[in-house]
Amino acid sequence: MSTFVGQGLTDIDSLVLAVRDPESKRLIGEALSAYRGGALRSAIVSTWIAVDYDIIAKAKELSAHGDAAATAFVQEMEQAIQNNDVRTLQAIESDLLSTVNTKLQLFSPHEHEDLNRLQKDRHLCAHPAFATEDALFQPTPELVRTHITHALKHLLINAPLQGKSAIERFHADLLSPSFPVDSDSIGTFVRTKYLDRAKDVMVVNLIKSLLIAPFGSESSKYIGQRHQVARTLREIAKAKTAIYDETAKDHVARKFDAIPDALLLSISAFIECDTRVWDWLPEPTRIRFKKLLHDADAETLKKHSAFDAFAIPELAAILLARFDSFDQDVQFGIISQTPRREFIAPAIRIYGDSGSWRMAEQRGRALMIPLAPLMNADEVKAMLEVVRGNSQIYAASGTPAVLEQVVDSSKSAIGGAKPHWQEFVDEMTKKNGGVTSYYSYPELRAKLDAL
Repeated sequence: MSTFVGQGLTDIDSLVLAVRDPESKRLIGEALSAYRGGALRSAIVSTWIAVDYDIIAKAKELSAHGDAAATAFVQEMEQAIQNNDVRTLQAIESDLLSTVNTKLQLFSPHEHEDLNRLQKDRHLCAHPAFATEDALFQPTPELVRTHITHALKHLLINAPLQGKSAIERFHADLLSPSFPVDSDSIGTFVRTKYLDRAKDVMVVNLIKSLLIAPFGSESSKYIGQRHQVARTLREIAKAKTAIYDETAKDHVARKFDAIPDALLLSISAFIECDTRVWDWLPEPTRIRFKKLLHDADAETLKKHSAFDAFAIPELAAILLARFDSFDQDVQFGIISQTPRREFIAPAIRIYGDSGSWRMAEQRGRALMIPLAPLMNADEVKAMLEVVRGNSQIYAASGTPAVLEQVVDSSKSAIGGAKPHWQEFVDEMTKKNGGVTSYYSYPELRAKLDAL
């Protein structure tokens, strides 16, 4: 017996510690103790008991979250228990794996097959009459260890997040007001709640659902949320790179050609977050997309966030041509809604054309502040030149506050831009009567001194 006791148990012990349900952990612990003690048939029976219990516990958990199939299963079982209906309970246990596999989707095909072998071996151990005396089942230590490992990896350590209900819960989270918006927080949320213990089949189905949901029968739910979906997919790609690359490439190639013209431009958010999406599209779909870009008016381009397609050089040329064709008021609306590096130069030009104090304040807040984090030192210099060249801007009462926010938001470029800021403040001080004058920008000077 000493020839196998303890071999390979370090990994199994670690898996046992990760079992979610306390009772499941106790039951699989009994199986492990039997294995270590050399009681191999008892170990297989105990492993099946742990699997049986954990499946039912997961069904109850899914039912509590509103899963209809899980609720029906739990109700049938509880009714049989209440009626002391042994025959029905035996049938439930006999069909347990196939039931949860088809209705609750807890297992991938190979996982279902592994656990099915465990159930068959359990029958041979628990019912010796199933075998002849000469062929009495004699499990090997390796077989028992394999069954325990499969039970742990395929079921006991995993949250019940493998079926349709898991995908539905993910989308409910995604569309809720509390879903995070910055990439780091999205990544942490998605990994810890869904991905860390998710099986590959669940990740595949999740990726497919996220790629198609904004363009399917319930696309109206995702109006204004496509950037959120695209950023979420990007974080899934970081956590599950191999699965994402294979699944997304195939799904985009096969499914995006069916997206109707009314929604096709909305794939721009996906293109920005992963430029390979453009390469994965079938050529007829790319032709359709470019034609829609050529013909769309400004409101359509804004509605579908089409300017995100700047990430693709051949599309950037089309978008710049469309942008240049619009009058200044339309351009102002586009830039204020979709601040991008490509718009910095025209935004500075529009800001410099301000014809009144109030217009200068409005344009400063709507254009310069949102674009500030994207500016480099030369672009900061260009902005300050239009300010100092237009009294409607530098003499507007709101401009000091605008420029102070630009300094706060453009700190990545502050090293190279600080001389330009200092030169501007010095000029304003000379022009407006000393350092104490409001229009000499004393608060801006204080910020520069503190850097």
